[in-house]
Amino acid sequence: MTEEILQQFAKAWQEKNLEEVISFFTHDCHYCSSVGMEPGTSFLGRTEVRKGIQEMMSHDMVKDVSLSNIKIDGDFGFWEWTYFLKNGKIELGCDVFEFQNNKIKSKNAFRKVLLNN
Repeated sequence: MTEEILQQFAKAWQEKNLEEVISFFTHDCHYCSSVGMEPGTSFLGRTEVRKGIQEMMSHDMVKDVSLSNIKIDGDFGFWEWTYFLKNGKIELGCDVFEFQNNKIKSKNAFRKVLLNN
């Protein structure tokens, strides 16, 4: 996996291009969202991951995103994100990735902080 590919993935996500986003995942992928039950609902396999990402895209009211601290080490990666919401608030979080053959095998999202402006 490369930072360039992850940046392309992030751009597709921000543009809410579901078909392009799902193309970055392996067929046996796993997505743990940062909202829902558990806390955060988990989805396994491309069909379920597609549903989970679509739900997340519907949930997020993001105006802009900033990524930082992108780290890739072999088959694992990490990034921190800042969501600038349409209501003026800011959310902070991070994603932990597992990669396989330049695809995302798992994405585990953590949404921890909501800052009021």
